[in-house]
Amino acid sequence: MASISFGLSIPVGLIQLERLLNLVELADNLNYDTFWVHENPIYGDSFAIIAILSQLNKKIKLGIGCTSVITRHPIMIASSAITLQNLSRGRFILGLGLGGFPWLPLIGYPIHPVKETKPLKRIAEAVKIIKALTNGERVHYEGKFYRINGFALFTKPTKYIPIYIASLSEKTLSYAPSFADGVITSPGVMTPKDIERMLNWVKKGEEKYNKKIIKACYVLVSVDENDREAIEAVKRDPYFLYQLADVVKEESLVEYGVKIDKMKEIREAWMRRDLSFASKLVSDEMVLALTATGSKENALSRFESFFKIGYDTFIISPVGKIEEAIKTFSR
Repeated sequence: MASISFGLSIPVGLIQLERLLNLVELADNLNYDTFWVHENPIYGDSFAIIAILSQLNKKIKLGIGCTSVITRHPIMIASSAITLQNLSRGRFILGLGLGGFPWLPLIGYPIHPVKETKPLKRIAEAVKIIKALTNGERVHYEGKFYRINGFALFTKPTKYIPIYIASLSEKTLSYAPSFADGVITSPGVMTPKDIERMLNWVKKGEEKYNKKIIKACYVLVSVDENDREAIEAVKRDPYFLYQLADVVKEESLVEYGVKIDKMKEIREAWMRRDLSFASKLVSDEMVLALTATGSKENALSRFESFFKIGYDTFIISPVGKIEEAIKTFSR
């Protein structure tokens, strides 16, 4: 039986701390497995937020999904991960990936072509260093991206730190079972068929390396009194618009019979950050193909198309009436 976790698409810097604490307490009371935090350095430090949340006397685990191996050096990731694992009394999960595509080019990191940027190699090098440091080893390492000459940490985790790899790449996801404890395959805005395809990439890796890992994915959800209000909340959501414009493939929408004649205009509006105009171009069919949205019963019914896919955990990512969604999906 898959577990249900909770994660916000809203950057932590855009939500009041008091409300965030209340949301985590609500999720814990409703037996959600893990609270996941996105990382976006434009809006604040997600590690700092997890440190604060770790002091709540709760059983819910805390995950960062994910931190960037580009903006944070592996020695700093390892050091922060140990601190958070010890502060949380063993409830921390470390998610690793490249980071957010919109801001990586702004700091001089070209994402494409991957044959030159080699994202998998960078992630694999970072994982190797982080594992060695958190195991108490003195690291001597000479790689393509990182060079370390005899560095060691003087602190140790009280409990093993699970490492999940966040990626949309077939190559990375199929290789992840060889060096990670889990994967996060979807940022939240994807069709059920897309997340199933990614799941199959991970399963191929599990067979190849003879190792089972935890398979998790985000699903964007919206719950309101009626379908119309819930759908409109998604259309206005900046994270949904970013994913639709920059990440979602047109063929994925076509596969669900969704018209894509407005996609070019949506991308152009997103590029100039005209969110109001972009939201007006989004069709109901786009929202329904990519999310679990609607009245309570309809949102749950639409979630079934995601939930029946064989993931170990689903991370619901609510927009609109967040508290209502948390209560609804606790079923």
